[in-house]
Amino acid sequence: MLSVLSFLLPVALALWVRTLVIDQRRMAEQLVVLRRDLDRLRPQGLAVSGEDALDETGEPDPGSAASETEEVTGGETLGAKPAGADRPEPVEAFAETGSHSDSESAMPLASPVPAERKSTDLESLIGGRWSALLGGLAIALGVLFLARYSIEAGLLGPRARMTMGALMSVALLGAGELMRRRDRQDAVPTLMSADIPGILTGAGAIGAFGTVYAAYALYGFVGPAIAFVGLTVLGIASLLLSAVHGPKLAALGLVGAYAAPLLVSSQEPNPVAFAAHILVVTAAVMGVARIRGWHWLAIGGVAGSTVLALLLLTIGTDTARISLGILLAALFAVHIASLVAGIAARPDPLEDRPAFRLAIGATLGVVLVAVLAILVWDNQLPLIMLTSGLAVLLVAAAGIWPSVSLVAPLSALLIVAALLSLQLDFPIMAGITSSLDLRDGVMAPDIGGFVRNSLLLAVPSFLLALFFGLKAAATAPGMAGRLTLAAMSIAVLTMTAVYLSVAPFETHIATGLTALALAAVMVGLTEIFGRARPEDWSAPAPAWLAVGAVALAGLAVAILLTRQWMPVGFAVTAAGACQIHGKRPVPALGWLAVALALLASSGLYFNAPFAADAIGLTPVFNKLIVIIALPAALLIWGGLALLQSGGRRPGELVIAFGLALAALFVALELRHFIAGGDIVGAPFGLIDMATQSMAALGFSVGLQLAARRSDAGVFQLASLLIGAIGIVAMALGLIVVFNPFLSNAALGDGRVFNLLLPGYLLPGLLAGLTGYLTPATRPKWYRIGYGATGAVLVFIYVSLMVRHGFQGEKVGLLRTTSDAEIWSYSVAWLVMGGCVLALGLIFRSLPLRAASAGIILLTVAKVFLIDMSALTGALRAFSFIGLGVSLMVIGRFYQRVLLRTGNRTGTGA
Repeated sequence: MLSVLSFLLPVALALWVRTLVIDQRRMAEQLVVLRRDLDRLRPQGLAVSGEDALDETGEPDPGSAASETEEVTGGETLGAKPAGADRPEPVEAFAETGSHSDSESAMPLASPVPAERKSTDLESLIGGRWSALLGGLAIALGVLFLARYSIEAGLLGPRARMTMGALMSVALLGAGELMRRRDRQDAVPTLMSADIPGILTGAGAIGAFGTVYAAYALYGFVGPAIAFVGLTVLGIASLLLSAVHGPKLAALGLVGAYAAPLLVSSQEPNPVAFAAHILVVTAAVMGVARIRGWHWLAIGGVAGSTVLALLLLTIGTDTARISLGILLAALFAVHIASLVAGIAARPDPLEDRPAFRLAIGATLGVVLVAVLAILVWDNQLPLIMLTSGLAVLLVAAAGIWPSVSLVAPLSALLIVAALLSLQLDFPIMAGITSSLDLRDGVMAPDIGGFVRNSLLLAVPSFLLALFFGLKAAATAPGMAGRLTLAAMSIAVLTMTAVYLSVAPFETHIATGLTALALAAVMVGLTEIFGRARPEDWSAPAPAWLAVGAVALAGLAVAILLTRQWMPVGFAVTAAGACQIHGKRPVPALGWLAVALALLASSGLYFNAPFAADAIGLTPVFNKLIVIIALPAALLIWGGLALLQSGGRRPGELVIAFGLALAALFVALELRHFIAGGDIVGAPFGLIDMATQSMAALGFSVGLQLAARRSDAGVFQLASLLIGAIGIVAMALGLIVVFNPFLSNAALGDGRVFNLLLPGYLLPGLLAGLTGYLTPATRPKWYRIGYGATGAVLVFIYVSLMVRHGFQGEKVGLLRTTSDAEIWSYSVAWLVMGGCVLALGLIFRSLPLRAASAGIILLTVAKVFLIDMSALTGALRAFSFIGLGVSLMVIGRFYQRVLLRTGNRTGTGA
């Protein structure tokens, strides 16, 4: 009986409030018409009477003033509300057109006195508003103090207190309603924040809430069920009464209705009643917000329903799960009905409309609760019912109202969360199957049942999204794009989830072929949607479908191929996407190609280096060509095609990934050749470092040449990047890490052909030549870096060759150095400096002449600092004599050159 009453009472109150609102709107329209007539009469009658009321002396005529007063009164009579009007004019309006004194009425109404108006506003503020607000506060405090005094003095028992509280609440509610009706009849003005009937009604609602809660929590007069229903009914009643009493009562009802479940606790919560409470309260809140246009109340309803729905998740029974599933679908329907239906446009034909942010936010709250429910539950049936039904509702709403089409992709989020939560069950036959069989892998999993459940989740929303998207494709491209995004996401994510559940990271023919067939379907859909807007290449619907086709093709490649061949498949798919972009320049295809190129490159980098049995022992012509060189060539080719078809930025990124793979191929082939095929097992030494450094240098030069023939800036950038890597590799690897003078590594017995030749001389000459031939358009650090690095490497080569001639195979730092070796360094450095100087003069190169000067100065410093103290006898003399002769020869040579060029200084005075 109580439940029936709790259902009928809100319905009756809603009908009553709806009737009052209709009457109020009708009377408000009549009031607007009358006010318009009054404004039309003022300039014609009142202003003219004011002018005639002035006599020749400029003083107002009392008779005229009296007649004007009559006209003002008549104007007010025209503008007065009919009997039964709901709300009269505000007090400020009455201050301008109300009862005036004789002197005031004699003046034109178009020129009011500002000082008097300010005094009138202050009077209405103090007397009309603050007095009412303070009076309501005083009544509330008085009731509280009276209740406290009765408790402390023991005048009334608990039952009498509850009775008095209930009577007081009823009295306040009745007084508020009675005063509201009397004010309407007497046309008493209503102040926005000091409506006395609303204050009395709010005080009565607070008293009723306190009485019910005290009867439950303090004295135990009622049980949880009655208290819960009572608080809910009071909250809904407050919400409905707020339609005529204002927003403050609505806020009170909002807080009271949603806080009722938090105030009442139970050992055995009823999920059905809880869900019904959330739904009824939310419907009331959203209905009042819709009628009165209170967005803040709608936001409170969305937030309150979301929080209480999250609390329903804590009840872990099947009944709670089913109740929550039905509740979420109903809440979404309530949000759409109150925020969208009848408000959002449904143009025919369909057109894009601005998004309704409040409706989309409400949908996000519902989806959030649904996703959390999916992750928490382990029961399959409610999971499938909830996700499939709610996803269909999301797509349907997005397809009907263009302003909420943004909610369509949320259906994919629901479905993928449900797919990841689905369990791959095993067939259990009573008396036959045991847990031991399942644990030992004797029984095969029920793949068919899993696929069936997955299709039940995904197919309805997928087909519905395509249906609505096709309807909107011609006239509402944005709406169609969001719907096709939902369909594409559902297809791609469903195939991915099925693959990860059935055969994670393994080759699976059936799943791969299915993904390939679905990719072909996506290609066909791309053509169908493209014909809807054949000239609009920016239409998002064909773009998303093309992205889905390429993504499914890439997924099929990943499923059908092994991990070693997967990068090749991704590269082929990326190159295909680039070629398709040339036929249909959909912008999303270029960025999808970038993603596929990233997958191909990362797969190779993470799998490298490869074992000898995987690539073979044959130098150069081995499987590295297919595994790395082929993807590199495909990506570079596809990137160039993408550049030609207008996709500059994604095309350059695809080329960059291809160049990175090409650099990896060169490095691994060199390593393979040096290590005899054993890329992983052979030690990495000086020759490897030198070879990789020269490869980086050569690669940088090649990219520089490619940059001259192509408009793509990626070649220029890649050339600089790889060049910087080459400089760092030479500086750190050859000069520091793998330097045989520091590591004491063996160099071989050959006097000329040993590891110093490929390790230092060739890299030094190539680096110096690169720095010399680099055009001036390159950065200065690039030219100086390679030139200086080349000079240092050649200097180290000459020095270590001298040490190798005296020390043999090992030239470590700790080995003993003879006087002849120390003297030989001076000779070798002087010869080297002279040769570099000659080259600088021949080629007129200032950097070469500066390098020769540096070498000679270093030799001078060595002779005076080291040879003088370390050498003895004839070697010390020969060291200084040789240095002197060399410096004189160089000076004489410079004088000859300056004489020929005419750059002589003065001969003296």
